[in-house]
Order: sequence, then C-alpha cells, then structure tokens
Amino acid sequence: MSGQSCNNLKNTKTMFKKIYTILVLLFNVIIRRKHYTLTFDRDECGAWYYRFKHWGFNHCNLLMVSGADDLCQHLANGNNTLTVDIIASRKPMVAPEGYHEYVGEDMSKYRLWAVRYLYGRTYTSDTPINKMDKFWICPVTLFVLGRYPQYIYIKKHGE
Repeated sequence: MSGQSCNNLKNTKTMFKKIYTILVLLFNVIIRRKHYTLTFDRDECGAWYYRFKHWGFNHCNLLMVSGADDLCQHLANGNNTLTVDIIASRKPMVAPEGYHEYVGEDMSKYRLWAVRYLYGRTYTSDTPINKMDKFWICPVTLFVLGRYPQYIYIKKHGE
C-alpha cells in the first residue's frame, strides 16, 4: 500500500472512532440507563483508566484523578483490573446492600452551562468507602452515563 493510502486509511479509522464515540454519547443521553457495570485498568505506572472500547479521542482523557483513582486503587485490592456496579439516580434512594452512596455537588449555583457540564463534578459521601469521602469525575462521565447524576451508588462487581 502506498504511503498516502495508509494515511487515508488511518484518517478514516480515526474519524469512525470519533463518530462511534459521539454515537455512544448520544445513546447514553437518550436512553439514560440506571445500572452500569464499568471496568477500569491500571497501567504499569499505577495510573487508572476507564476502559472505553473504541474511544475516539486521546487515551489520557480516560485517566482517573482527584479521588476517583484512590477509589479504584482501594476497590481493586491489588489487582490491575477493577469492575464496579454503579446505579445512577436523580433522586436519593435506600442504597441496595453493598452499595455506597455519593451525592453530587449542587450545580444550580452555577449559571453558565459550560461550568455545569464541561468541568466535571465532585461527589461526597457520609458513608464513604474506606474513608474516601470525596472524588471528582471528569466530563467523560457524560459519554459513559449520559449525564452527571445527582446520586451515584457504587459497589465492587460481584460482591
């Protein structure tokens, strides 16, 4: 294959990955499921990343930081892969057995749309997992959950 043909093929694959990622976002916004099973992987440097099949953008966007990485580290219990079950909800509920409740910060105080959606959201808990009472989630959450839910219930998958 010629050099230009390879570049065209690579550009086409990149474009399709981005289109796929946008379609996943639209699907999650429209469907708004309540239950999710998410998987995270730890790299050789110890950083945690959300496993997003066919992510069309920079892999670094999937990095867990600001407490979410610590939560992954604790729940993984020394493993390099972690799968969690998440319930996303607009309203509080009695946490099912094994789940820990985290409440999103009140975003109504921010008037600008960009602040509400482009800067992530901080979640806190009165009943935290291993004293991890606060973590921040980035805007990739919008691709995964389709929104920033007011309440997130988390437990390690299979427990």
